[in-house]
Amino acid sequence: MSADDRSVSEPRDSVDAFDPDQFWEGMHVEYHGFEAVGFVGLGAGFNRWMYRVRRHVLRRALARAGVSLRGATVFEVGAGTGFYVSRWLELGAAHVSGIDLSATAVEALRAEFPTVEFVQGDIADPPDVSCSRRYDLVSAFDVLYHIVDDARYVRALANIGELTRPGGHLLLSDNFLHGPAIRGREQVSHSLVEIDDALTAAGFEVVLRLPMFFLMNNPIDSQSRFLRGSWRAIQRTCYRSDTAGAALGAVLFPLELLLTAVAHEGPSTELVVCRRRDA
Repeated sequence: MSADDRSVSEPRDSVDAFDPDQFWEGMHVEYHGFEAVGFVGLGAGFNRWMYRVRRHVLRRALARAGVSLRGATVFEVGAGTGFYVSRWLELGAAHVSGIDLSATAVEALRAEFPTVEFVQGDIADPPDVSCSRRYDLVSAFDVLYHIVDDARYVRALANIGELTRPGGHLLLSDNFLHGPAIRGREQVSHSLVEIDDALTAAGFEVVLRLPMFFLMNNPIDSQSRFLRGSWRAIQRTCYRSDTAGAALGAVLFPLELLLTAVAHEGPSTELVVCRRRDA
């Protein structure tokens, strides 16, 4: 889930009680489409515009980093609704595989993408839950910050490193906080230093980091009163009406594309392109 609405601090025993398998299965049973993996409460209309922003930022990141998907092998961590699976196929990937915690999600993915291999499992478990091949590109969008156990977060990145061929790439979105980690029941936003250390330990070097959002997500990494006030106004609008949320998304969309294109860092979720170091 890309939303940062679950990033507020909570007691540690609440975090320890979180069951990710049950949580994500429940999300995919209760919600459909982008609301199952997007920002719950903002409605389908606003979430659709958020995913349009993601699509543009993805293409921008690939172009700036010089990464081509033509003929590539791709592994999707947290395949969810298949939004990014569609992107890999559009961009010419020759082979796509994916993993997701939810049995409901995997069943739907297999039905929608019969030529793509999907497994149900947890990327933080031993690597044999996914596969033994190494891929040209591995992606984990809005996924890893839902691993609330720090050791499993590091293990997930290590497993991703094992799935990525030397010289291959990882695309990862996270919040990359400049301050200390912020812990919630279903989400932990780690610091930039913590994530960089885990990436290095997994064999990656960061090639590029750029904003995924500027206005259209919770500014968790900013103290700006304007950005925080704007986000509260967006939430109020979307909670009142899905139609109003869709209209607001349409208005913000071009501005969001401009801001994410010119800004070096964002106040919320960012996208990094990493390269797996040669053995």
